[in-house]
Amino acid sequence: MGKIYEFDAVIIKTPDMDGAYVEIPFDVKAVFGKGRVPVHATFDGAPYDGSIVRMGTPGHIIGIRKDIRALIAKQAGDSVHVTIKERDTQKGEKLMDKTEQTVDAYIAAFEPDRRDILEKIRRVIKGAAPDAQERISWAMPTYWQGENLVHFANQKNHIGFYPSPEAIDFFADRLEGYKTTKGGVQLPVSTPIPYDLIADITRWRVEKVSRGNR
Repeated sequence: MGKIYEFDAVIIKTPDMDGAYVEIPFDVKAVFGKGRVPVHATFDGAPYDGSIVRMGTPGHIIGIRKDIRALIAKQAGDSVHVTIKERDTQKGEKLMDKTEQTVDAYIAAFEPDRRDILEKIRRVIKGAAPDAQERISWAMPTYWQGENLVHFANQKNHIGFYPSPEAIDFFADRLEGYKTTKGGVQLPVSTPIPYDLIADITRWRVEKVSRGNR
């Protein structure tokens, strides 16, 4: 299993474009032995498959897409927590085509103990939002009802749950003790997962979206 590198970085706007990136704070060629590196990355827990490159910049960078910036509610000038791990494309790793991506396939890719947690989170969300459409969006299980309600994603030591910045603010008291970002919360797998809280937040999102669509 490849090493995971973690660091905090400031999001930098791409000049004259609606793009952004973060700088890699170490010598990429010395670490990976090459100048362009395909990686699995996360930004505040939101997953992304891309490449470390050098694009006329002093050092190596990795782009952070507009949709991911919206998901984690971060923009240029904000600090973001980044993890990167090299993707082994030489051994035939193939990213699923968008038409092949399903939540079943997403969950099946993990170890049995983690699959059990992810399946229970899935059942809790579907119970709280029975009319929501289930899909993969931004490489994560996503529940959509007129707009994206919530997302979740498996990480090394936690589950990322992304219910929108408004929900994080509204449930701030009950989220005390958890690490949060503007749009998400990290739920450590070393402690009991708060399934009731996930259900309550999801129901709140359904009510919020339903009121907004009237």
